[in-house]
Amino acid sequence: MAGKLSISNFIQVTLLAALRGLADVNTSALAFFADEVPIPSNYGDYGIYTGPDGVADDFGANSDAYRIAVSVFSQSPNIMSAGGYLVIIPRKASAPATAATLLGTGPVDLTKLTATDYKISLAIDGGADADITIGAIDSTSLLTATASLNPYALETAGATIEVTGELTAALITLKSDTTGATSALTVGSAAATDIAPALKLAGSATGAATGTERLKDAILRASALVPFFGIISTDKPADALFLETAKTIQTMDKLWIVGSPTVGDIKGIFTTILNAGLTHTRCLFYSSSADDAFDFAAGYAGRGLSIDFSGFNTAHMMHGKEIVGMVADPGMTQTVLTDCKNAGVDFYGDFGVPKVFTSGENQFFDQIYSRLAFKLRLTIAGFNFLTTTNTKIPQTEEGMNGLKGAYRKVCKQFVDAGVFAPGTWLSSTTFGKPEDHYRNIAGFGYYIYSMPISSQSATDRNARKAPATYIAAKDAGALHSADVSVMIEA
Repeated sequence: MAGKLSISNFIQVTLLAALRGLADVNTSALAFFADEVPIPSNYGDYGIYTGPDGVADDFGANSDAYRIAVSVFSQSPNIMSAGGYLVIIPRKASAPATAATLLGTGPVDLTKLTATDYKISLAIDGGADADITIGAIDSTSLLTATASLNPYALETAGATIEVTGELTAALITLKSDTTGATSALTVGSAAATDIAPALKLAGSATGAATGTERLKDAILRASALVPFFGIISTDKPADALFLETAKTIQTMDKLWIVGSPTVGDIKGIFTTILNAGLTHTRCLFYSSSADDAFDFAAGYAGRGLSIDFSGFNTAHMMHGKEIVGMVADPGMTQTVLTDCKNAGVDFYGDFGVPKVFTSGENQFFDQIYSRLAFKLRLTIAGFNFLTTTNTKIPQTEEGMNGLKGAYRKVCKQFVDAGVFAPGTWLSSTTFGKPEDHYRNIAGFGYYIYSMPISSQSATDRNARKAPATYIAAKDAGALHSADVSVMIEA
């Protein structure tokens, strides 16, 4: 029976709702950019599939999309083994004209731009290369920094710098103010204080006229619509756009897997990709036809993007693997094999049985795939730790231990999966106490160290910024070949 006075005078109970965090990025989600028109009139911008049957319904059993889907889902394991899916994104047949667009290659701390005489060297829309005065950067806020990066001189020259993200981790995009095939940008080297390297801007870009959507533009458009990690397409762009697309993907923490039947591409655009360090573009060669090269890329993607990083001993490599549904490339010779090895191009050869061969010259597929997955999971783990508490995380060593604990879970996950492993640290670079560094790598396969809270600057402390954290990990590596010496005595 209730009394006249509330029992809250004795005790109060408050129910706290759990704050939401982010799920890990699905690094087994594969996007196929199709040139075919879907059968349903209400298809929309994309469709998600967990098997080929739905693709046959939407595109027809004789379509490229269905053939690609069969190649992807026929592999064992495949993207479904790690919770992935296939997303099909039709390219627009009558896309509007686009502007030349250059993406910065990584986040920029705008508070570090302290010079007063910044310039940027640009050739815009076919004009001559010229140094454009930017001047000083007002880093009071993201808004003031964006305004200072777009002075009158840049505005009148015909380009715009767009800024997203945070003041200390800003993402920079440089755009021409015009659109169409004549829209073009080239970043040069300014004679005075060059701001382009600080903004992580380099290279060239072109726009596109109205018509079939370029693969690069389709990727940029779709990235805002649906999550995906891997990219395949039956469109292999011409060399200049191929390079531009590869540079764009390098900034996006995604992997583009592209096949070619043209032997000249090995020493041509594929070697250019290697020399430019564009490791997020994985180049494959299959000589018999364009369709076979695309099927090889699809099967390779289906098999390659199948690692369940939350599993035990699930990491794999592509060297020596078989692609279900593919026969060995009948056009492979030792000469072509050598050219592929030198260019970092993977192929499917007849070694008595058909096997994928990869030289690792442009790094191995599993290295790039696993390191991107590790980076993305560390990012999510740090974000979730900082944002899913109902109180606050103290700016103390105790608080830092919690943050490092979140990173430690990811590191252990990757050891369990077989990506990292205990071993001997061979680099001369260490952090923290060297003996701690060596002991942790030998015992656990990773080492996490943060600068002491007591060493923080007043600026960082007032900004409630965590001290710099460093992580070292030992790659488990893989056995791809072996030499055997045999001595027989009579």
